[in-house]
Amino acid sequence: MYSRSIDGDQNNLRTFGVSGKLWHGVLVMFDRETDSYWTQLDGRSIQGQHQGDRLEHLASEFTSWDAWVTAHPETLVLKKSEEESEQSASHYADYFADKDKLFFPELAEGLSVLEPKDLVYGVFAGHDALAVKADLLAEERVVNAVVGGIPIALVMEPSSGFVRAFDRRLRDEHGVRLMLFEPYGNESACELLRDTISGEVRSVDEFTPHRIDRAFWYAWGHSHQGSRVLAR
Repeated sequence: MYSRSIDGDQNNLRTFGVSGKLWHGVLVMFDRETDSYWTQLDGRSIQGQHQGDRLEHLASEFTSWDAWVTAHPETLVLKKSEEESEQSASHYADYFADKDKLFFPELAEGLSVLEPKDLVYGVFAGHDALAVKADLLAEERVVNAVVGGIPIALVMEPSSGFVRAFDRRLRDEHGVRLMLFEPYGNESACELLRDTISGEVRSVDEFTPHRIDRAFWYAWGHSHQGSRVLAR
């Protein structure tokens, strides 16, 4: 998710569409005002008037509708028309189902550690990138890391696939404290966590959320050259 404003100027908004092109196998957007091309995965303009500019990342979550509406009951929903709903089957179902199928064979080149279509959750901060393999996160439920100098935790609720990332620094009346988290009992890892240093149990909602992306490894790895990887 990105802000549509350029350089934080709310009077300088862009409206985006799908270009129909791919870059490293990832969807490319265009803005209707300048026809510049922007990558979906890191919000960077790769062609046009804004080449080199980067859209501001907004923190987002992967969750179920039930969980979201419980936490945010006033949410507005964009709903498809009945005709669109009837045609909602993914055109990419076969592509997603076949782990060996790639848009272009060259997408498998220059990668190491993981298979091209392994699913990862990626975090980017500063000039640093980290990819956590999805099955590792599902097994551990909580992964602590430092990305671009920012201490970050990634958490997953395995039953729903709900994933969040947030800054592990707690800011309260005692100042700023660094937390190192583990799951808390049988509670959802996306709600309550235990700090292994102090033993405190804290709500994820007490911390500043951080952007997280879900992608195939080939897309993340090519778009974030030199990304570190956490996997088994």
